[in-house]
Amino acid sequence: MNIFVARKYKCKIHGMGASSFECDLSLQLLYAGFYRVGTWWNYDNVISPFSRLYLITKGSGAVYIHKRKYELRPNQLFLIPKFVAHRYECDDFMEHYYICFFDKRREETGCREQLDFNLQLPSKPIDYVLMERYMELNPHKSLPATDPRKYDNKRNIHFVNMEKNRLDYPRHIESNGILLQLFSRFITSVRVPSPGVNYPYEKFDVVMNYIHNNLNVHISVADLAELMYVTPDHFSRLFKKIQGVNPCEYIQLKRVEKAQTLMFTSQMTIKEIASAVGLPNLSQFSRLFSKHTNHAPREYRAMQFKELVNK
Repeated sequence: MNIFVARKYKCKIHGMGASSFECDLSLQLLYAGFYRVGTWWNYDNVISPFSRLYLITKGSGAVYIHKRKYELRPNQLFLIPKFVAHRYECDDFMEHYYICFFDKRREETGCREQLDFNLQLPSKPIDYVLMERYMELNPHKSLPATDPRKYDNKRNIHFVNMEKNRLDYPRHIESNGILLQLFSRFITSVRVPSPGVNYPYEKFDVVMNYIHNNLNVHISVADLAELMYVTPDHFSRLFKKIQGVNPCEYIQLKRVEKAQTLMFTSQMTIKEIASAVGLPNLSQFSRLFSKHTNHAPREYRAMQFKELVNK
């Protein structure tokens, strides 16, 4: 069995003499589709800020992770975790379903629980049913290019398909449930050593979780660099290589993204939302929001409400 260690997830232990794992995990679709790759599918040193999930249907290929070769064959599921350097290889052709997605976890008080991933496993008949239904629920989400270097690390990667991903509530629940179910197939209780302390992206997930869970306060590059035990300059270079933007710009993007979500899902005032995303100065918040959405905050909220009413 091919097993890969995931980063640490927060959990809660509770109950009388029993324990249960609680992880507030949210998966956000980026791209999804069905594709046939050929001998040109030979890209090296791919490092993505999102995970990839494959269901192989015909042909064969290979993915190299930490110098280990994973043969991709029909009736297999395969997972490439985010921030993992990898290489593709195909000698003939390979047909497969794919889902590219972000994952977000809310920090909770409690113990740390480590989830481990089995990167490769046999598919089941239900996996085909789930994958086909997922494609029906999420049409027109295919990758914009075949070369990962043309879409992986672009500065607007976190806003791709954002508007298209706003399904009506029942479809959203079903779509999210399917992706969680497919993703859960890779989780195993077996523990194996990590790739090594010198692996440069080993703690990148810790940094990303820290950013996502502290958008309401000031976040410094120095503090983020300390989480990875590297200098601020080195951290900034690594960050831009993976995310396509520098740390400060990424934090701004995430603040705007969170503000958009709060406008769409809460009754908070614009002022309350501005504070919740760490920008209590309304003028600064409005300028930043308008810069990334081309709409003032109140205008954006009015547009979203109008769309919701007209559905």
